[in-house]
Amino acid sequence: MSEPNTSRLDRLFAPVWAGPWTIFRLAFAVSGAAALLPRYAGIGDAYGVQDMVFSQRPFRLADKIIFTEPTMTMNWAAGLAGLVLLAIGGRLAKPGVVIWLMCSWLMLASEALNIKAYDRLLTWMAIAMLLGPSSERNMADKWRSPVGRWFLVLVFCAIYGSTGWLKALKEPAWWTGEVLSHHLVHQYFGLKPLGIWVSAQQWITAPFGTITVLFECAFPLLIWFRRTNPWVLAIGFGMHLGILLLMNVGPFSYVAIAAYPVLLHPEIARRWWERLQERRSNRSTR
Repeated sequence: MSEPNTSRLDRLFAPVWAGPWTIFRLAFAVSGAAALLPRYAGIGDAYGVQDMVFSQRPFRLADKIIFTEPTMTMNWAAGLAGLVLLAIGGRLAKPGVVIWLMCSWLMLASEALNIKAYDRLLTWMAIAMLLGPSSERNMADKWRSPVGRWFLVLVFCAIYGSTGWLKALKEPAWWTGEVLSHHLVHQYFGLKPLGIWVSAQQWITAPFGTITVLFECAFPLLIWFRRTNPWVLAIGFGMHLGILLLMNVGPFSYVAIAAYPVLLHPEIARRWWERLQERRSNRSTR
């Protein structure tokens, strides 16, 4: 009886350079704080009051528990403390992620009406943080399991791919830039001065709309290949930078970009890091 061929699986799960996880950990903590901090102002009006209670499937916690303003304030502070523990790193990093997850979703259960895109994305990224080597320091000198990275890549493939193919097949006005023009002047997530001006410039909205559709549709394929990986991430970075400058969607751009260091191919990331270190070394010896 022949031995099973495990070489392909060995290569798939072989340890990879873990340097990007340090950047991801810090960026996640910052973007998570950007989502959590503004909610403090609404604790007395929405999250910890007795006369306005929301409940919606599948997370119907408000049917059983109604928080007071002091208890929700303590919950908010505990979630922020969890992000601080994550930013510090070490053994308390992953417990910090768990604390933030629990406290964040307790607040969202009280909100109930509309869990925003960056809240959902942060949750998936937190799971990747728990699967990856986020609790270690000095990651630039270490190689670790790629499972956390694979999970994060699959999450972004699902997000970009589903939205991209929906645009391509169901919303033809994306190709002409009409949908993008409308989004830029939407009363809830548009109306930035620069966005209002861009919305009337078809020579900008048409190519940007087309590039957005092509990027999102192609991401689930191109992200896996070493040669195309950095290019597709560069386009994604530009797209999220455009969203940040032109639209009012909270910290969505910060949250998405926070994961990009880990999405970058580990060998390419290591090569860039070594070049950066070499330049620093050359400058210090001059």
